[in-house]
Amino acid sequence: MSGLEVPASPALGREELAGIVDRLGRAISRDHADGLVLVGLLKGSVCLMADLVRRIEVPCSIDFLALAPYGAGGQRVRLSKDLDVDVTGLSVVLAVDIVDRGLTVSYVHRLLTERGARSVDVCALLDRRVKRLLPVELRYVGKTIGEEYVVGYGLDIEERFRNLPRLEVVDPEEVRRAPAASANRLFRG
Repeated sequence: MSGLEVPASPALGREELAGIVDRLGRAISRDHADGLVLVGLLKGSVCLMADLVRRIEVPCSIDFLALAPYGAGGQRVRLSKDLDVDVTGLSVVLAVDIVDRGLTVSYVHRLLTERGARSVDVCALLDRRVKRLLPVELRYVGKTIGEEYVVGYGLDIEERFRNLPRLEVVDPEEVRRAPAASANRLFRG
């Protein structure tokens, strides 16, 4: 399938995403009856956070972290947006769009733990285990996927398509070669 073709059905449609987020919200509420801090990893977690926080039925505050690579190569990261909330002694749930290699989630988990969080659980919309380099514990997982490249619902390719209300499988090279045609098909297809 060409990345420019819209699949017969999206990788995850609106209804399936809503069902996943409902399930995640119920599990988080059950496991954190005393409340929690929901921390989103920007930018990919924005859609998940907006929906998830409305489905959590226990006291919940929210905050965001953003990471940026140090210089060329992107082998190390730095915080470009830090938390406003002190997580010392609090239960934290880290919400992420996708876990691939595990490097970012491992780094953020360690950071929150070092800051004194009582617990740090990871909630991933998507888990791409086939690319994992570091073992990471994901307590809440929406769906496990393979190597396919997906966009929408916060996930992007070069900052495009985060605002699709569903997840679509695309070929990254074709999207880069023909971004206008890709946008036309994905948004109007």
